[in-house]
Amino acid sequence: MFHIELIVLTQIIISVIALIVTVTFYFKHKKSKGRQKESRTPTNPELLEANVRNNFRITLNQQPCLITLIHLENAQLSQLTNKQFYGYVDNISTSGLMFLCNFNFPVKDRVTVQLNIAIKSYHFTLNGEVIRKEEHKKKKQVAYGVQFHKLSEKERIRLNKILNEVMVEKKKKSNMVGVR
Repeated sequence: MFHIELIVLTQIIISVIALIVTVTFYFKHKKSKGRQKESRTPTNPELLEANVRNNFRITLNQQPCLITLIHLENAQLSQLTNKQFYGYVDNISTSGLMFLCNFNFPVKDRVTVQLNIAIKSYHFTLNGEVIRKEEHKKKKQVAYGVQFHKLSEKERIRLNKILNEVMVEKKKKSNMVGVR
């Protein structure tokens, strides 16, 4: 009798997990339809396959950052040079990051930004080129993908060390959630 109850309980747990996965994929797919993307990255499928990230990416929960527009290739937008605004870093790696903000600017031409961010108690000033833009219509926010450039090896190692620390802390927290 106990064996049959265990089998039924196992089947119920598997069904609940399958339902959660299905609902999650449904909402992710529905959410992605509400985004409009603009990108300077290649759209050729052969080139996209080569665009594989070599660095691990850490999700930061709306880490505030100060963004400065350093250079805009479009001469009509030159008045925006040195404009500063606040945003939030969504995720980061040693090669780039994605930030969200309410400021909307075109990225079809080259745009260089400087980002000032504190991760844990460490401050970083990172320069990079905006390579992708996603407009989130429901949240009225814009997400920009930035590829770092002119990052010294010393700074890359420092950033990598801090990101590893953040990842270890997140893993410890996630492991603690299941412990009672």
